[in-house]
Amino acid sequence: MTYADLKAWIASHLQRSDLTSVIPNFIALAESDMQMQMAKQPSLYEWATATTAINNPLVDVVGMYRLHGASIAGLSLRIVTPGMIRPNSGNSGQPDMLCFEGNSTLRFYPTPDAAYVVDVLHTPIISPSLAGGAPSDTATNWILLTAPALYQYGTLAHAVGYLHDDSRVPEYAQIYQDAMDKLIKSKRHGDIADSPDPLYIGMLDNDTWMDRRG
Repeated sequence: MTYADLKAWIASHLQRSDLTSVIPNFIALAESDMQMQMAKQPSLYEWATATTAINNPLVDVVGMYRLHGASIAGLSLRIVTPGMIRPNSGNSGQPDMLCFEGNSTLRFYPTPDAAYVVDVLHTPIISPSLAGGAPSDTATNWILLTAPALYQYGTLAHAVGYLHDDSRVPEYAQIYQDAMDKLIKSKRHGDIADSPDPLYIGMLDNDTWMDRRG
């Protein structure tokens, strides 16, 4: 399913030709719901790497919604709020803490004295092409391909609320939640089957959030 297919499905289900311009807003709201739920499900987290530069404490990152853990050569980094790191402090060495600066940059402390590979565990943004803005009609992502009911019924729940047809909201919300539960269960099964220690992911969680890219 593509973004265009999703919009067409929603319009057909609602049987309203006058909602074309606002359907993308309903989709964005559904996507926001999905993103927040995914941030609380360890089975949906992903690993990625970032590389620091010598004498530069800033690293650009994309595709991260929430950061759950970070380490250098197996040594955990402390994730802190921006106010706990002073820019340009003059200290250098192997970083032992980091924070988000803005919504697409990591700041390390102390300033890296060498290039370090940083392993990060994070909740991914569902898709850069569908995370705000004006996505292409041909855009798709792994949820639209494997669990389209999340988009379909999550969007419908917001649409009927907009139309003041509140009686349908619980029905659509339940179908959406059933689809989310099935997705989480399928991913959790994969973690247990493939990982020698399926509990390690949940142990790295914290309350540091990254702003959603808009």
